[in-house]
Amino acid sequence: MKKRHVLTFLLVTAALLSGCGYATNNVFRSDIKTVYVEFFDNKTFRRELEVELTKAVVEEIKLRTPFIIAPKDRADSILGGEIVDFRERAHVKSEDDQILLAGATAEVRFRWRDRLTGTDIVPEQTVVATARVAGVAAPTALDAVTPPRVQRGTLDLAPFGRLFQKTAQSIVEKMQKNW
Repeated sequence: MKKRHVLTFLLVTAALLSGCGYATNNVFRSDIKTVYVEFFDNKTFRRELEVELTKAVVEEIKLRTPFIIAPKDRADSILGGEIVDFRERAHVKSEDDQILLAGATAEVRFRWRDRLTGTDIVPEQTVVATARVAGVAAPTALDAVTPPRVQRGTLDLAPFGRLFQKTAQSIVEKMQKNW
C-alpha cells in the first residue's frame, strides 16, 4: 500500500513540476504598448495587394495582441514590409475552361522596430502563406441579360481575403516573445 502512495506522489509531483505547456505570462512584449503599421510595399505586378494586406495586418494586431494601433509620431514601434512575390494557380477548371478553384501564395518580408531607438524588435523576416481561392463561377442565364458592372481600374481582391488573413496571422505570430 505504501508503494502505491509513493508512486502516486511522485507522478503528481512530476506532472506539476513539468507543467502543462501553458504560460501564465503574456506571449507579447510588455514594454511595447502601441504599434504603427506602415503601408506594405508591393514588389509584384498585381495592384492593390498591399492595401488588403495592410488592412489584414492591422485587424490581426487588434484582434490577437494587446497592442494599440497608433499614429507614427505616438507609437512605440513601427511594423512594415513588402510583398515580394504573389502567385496564383488553377486547381479545378470547368468543362469550358473557367477556373472554379485556385490557389494563391503570398511571400512577404517584414520588420518590426522600436521607433525611439531604431533597433529591431523582430529583424527582417519572410513569411509565406498559401490559401485556396474560389474561382470565377460559370456564367448563368441571368448574366447574359444583365452585364456585370466593373469599375475601371479596380480589381476584385475579395477572393484573396483568406490569404491575406493567413499572412497577417503569420506576421503577428512572429511578433510574440521568443521563448
